[in-house]
Amino acid sequence: MNVVSGRLRLGLSAAVAAGAFVLALMPVTAAQAATPVHFSFTNTVFIIDNTSCTFPITISGQASIKGTAFFDAQGNFQNAIIHTDGTSTDSANGITLTENDHFEDFINSAGYDKETGTPIHIQDGGLVIRDAGYILFNPDGSVAFIHGPHPQLEGDTAALCAALS
Repeated sequence: MNVVSGRLRLGLSAAVAAGAFVLALMPVTAAQAATPVHFSFTNTVFIIDNTSCTFPITISGQASIKGTAFFDAQGNFQNAIIHTDGTSTDSANGITLTENDHFEDFINSAGYDKETGTPIHIQDGGLVIRDAGYILFNPDGSVAFIHGPHPQLEGDTAALCAALS
C-alpha cells in the first residue's frame, strides 16, 4: 500500500487534521469548556507530486474548510468534524485535468482520523481516478482500515498517469 503517495495527494486532509490538533492544544477556559469551536478558512494548495507517476504532476487549487471542535467540561479536546471542498487542476506534459474533492474528517481525542467521501476525484470529460468511501487513519498516519475504492492511496495510479501522458 503506497500510503506516502496517498497522503501526499490527500494533503488537504492532513493539513486539516493538523489544524484540528492545533485547536485541540489551544487553552480553553472553564467558561468556554463545553462550547464547541466553529472554524472556517480557505487554503491555497500547490503541490508537486513526484510519486504518483514517472513524471511530476503540478497540483494547484483551493480548499474551503469548515469544522467544529468539541471539548469536555474540563476543556480537553474530544473530537472534531471537518468538511473540505477542494477544487484544483492537475497538470503534466501539457495536459490539465480537473480535480473536485469533497470529504469529511472525524478526528477523535486519541488521534484517529475517519475520513469519508471523495478525497480524490479527478476528471477529464469522464472519470480518471477516484478515491471514495471510508478510511481510518491511525494517530501515526498509517492506515488502519479502508472501505471502498482508493486507487490513489493504494498506489494504483496507472489511469492518472495515462491521462496525463
